[in-house]
Amino acid sequence: MFNAMTRAEIWLQDTLDKPLGIEDLANHIGYSSSQVRRQFRQSFHISPSAYREKRRLERAAVLLALTPLNIAQIAKRCGYYNHSSFSRAFQRRYQFSPRNFRLTLKTAFQPPMLQHGFNTRIEKTADRQMLLMRLYKAPEHIKGLGDASHHNVQLACLQGRLRLSTTIIALPDILANRVNALNSDFFHSNRTDIGLYLADTDNAKDIALPVRYRRVDIPTHYYASTSFDSLADLYEALTHTIMYLLHRKDACHVSGHPPQVLWKANHLELRIPLIDY
Repeated sequence: MFNAMTRAEIWLQDTLDKPLGIEDLANHIGYSSSQVRRQFRQSFHISPSAYREKRRLERAAVLLALTPLNIAQIAKRCGYYNHSSFSRAFQRRYQFSPRNFRLTLKTAFQPPMLQHGFNTRIEKTADRQMLLMRLYKAPEHIKGLGDASHHNVQLACLQGRLRLSTTIIALPDILANRVNALNSDFFHSNRTDIGLYLADTDNAKDIALPVRYRRVDIPTHYYASTSFDSLADLYEALTHTIMYLLHRKDACHVSGHPPQVLWKANHLELRIPLIDY
């Protein structure tokens, strides 16, 4: 049952900007609405609707802190089609209006704007796929992270077929945590997706995956890419990348979608998805 509720939680994350309800969620996972409400609360200690609002407001906080989008644009990107209802919900959650929250964060991203030892660039990817499994832990608490033989063990049977794939993690909460918008007291407040980033010659659409894994299609998009040496440097690399984006004069701004870390041959690579410009 928890696997079904994990799928429900991921669906809520992936549809934050859409006007969908519990009936849509129930249809997605094949349960009744009452079953979804009951089982979701048992798994996450919160109702699905309250959980969705929490995640929407976290994304809104990220966009307020890290982009120049106006409040109406941010509200719409986070699934609120009424400016006033968004502002009221944000005030209840953070005790600040959206405008005042943005003002309080300005001083948090002042010079020194870039940290030494990191190099960031803007790149564009073609369509790709990831195979991911969700863990409810922060990356620093996952044993053996980055060791493909350890945390992709359930995908070992696919290694011959997907021999050019790259170990990857996706981090849905790292930006909200960086702008102090994540409720650390919340059950399952940190999430990490682990798995494989497929090469452009690989295709997993016809592969039967282990039950805990899912396919994620990555459309063509821009991202900010920063190389670093060790997972211990992840948060410094993140701060460097944010500073780099904030001090550019063009339209390179975070989209709010989960950043990723790829294990390359000689380094790690942090990728932060950007709003297309």
